[in-house]
Amino acid sequence: MSQLKIYKELDLTSSSCAGPIGELSGVLEEIREGEAVKVILGDEATKKDVEAFVKKKGYKIAQSTQEGKNFVLLITKG
Repeated sequence: MSQLKIYKELDLTSSSCAGPIGELSGVLEEIREGEAVKVILGDEATKKDVEAFVKKKGYKIAQSTQEGKNFVLLITKG
């Protein structure tokens, strides 16, 4: 996989429900090909919500890892 440029990093560990998706939505519209948004989430339910939202909007999760109790997603254009 070619090296992705991190366009923006969003630490959304303190928000849940619709909060992260609202923040993420605006940022995703700004990324270009070869760029990714790094999202840090604090719980698995929010991670599942974000993954579903990303797929629905036609973006792709390039990487999904867990760091301690947080989940880290790299989201790119589909």
